[in-house]
Amino acid sequence: MSSIYAYFESLAKEPYFLPSIVISVSIALLITYLQDKPKNNDDSQSTDNKPTASSDPQQPATATDAAPKPKAFALPTTELPPPNTTRVFTHEELAKHDGKDPEAPIYVAIKGTVFDVSAKRAMYGPGAGYSCFAGKDASKALGKSSLKIEECVADYSDLTEKELKVLNDWYSFFEKRYPIVGKTEA
Repeated sequence: MSSIYAYFESLAKEPYFLPSIVISVSIALLITYLQDKPKNNDDSQSTDNKPTASSDPQQPATATDAAPKPKAFALPTTELPPPNTTRVFTHEELAKHDGKDPEAPIYVAIKGTVFDVSAKRAMYGPGAGYSCFAGKDASKALGKSSLKIEECVADYSDLTEKELKVLNDWYSFFEKRYPIVGKTEA
């Protein structure tokens, strides 16, 4: 304990100790302020009273209004089509929808339900982070939060209770974002 006290006491005797702390704290506060400060356009100094999307909800948004940036996992802005549960995919049919054919849709199956993830080709297409799920039922891998190709199988009977919850969460996630285009054969 005395060594820590002695260390701080020796620092306080240094001639630049206090000014360096003041400068460091000032820089940290400035950075925090600049990060939290809303970005102002040059138009903010204009005297025009142009309505914007935020100032007048009755006024349609214009090209100058800031649009929210799309997020990779955001909910779709349009309503999904009704689920198609009548089409049954064989494993061979499903495998043809792995993203290698740029003209064919990309499908991922979870718990026997086939989802069209073509809208996220950059995520599920060849070489993408989730390409291992494309063209197959990846239930076990999703439950285990795994990207291992050998775990991208339909049989999830050996998942733990916690992994089953993760799998169900993934199913809900897909159900809200991607059209259901069919079922896999039993």
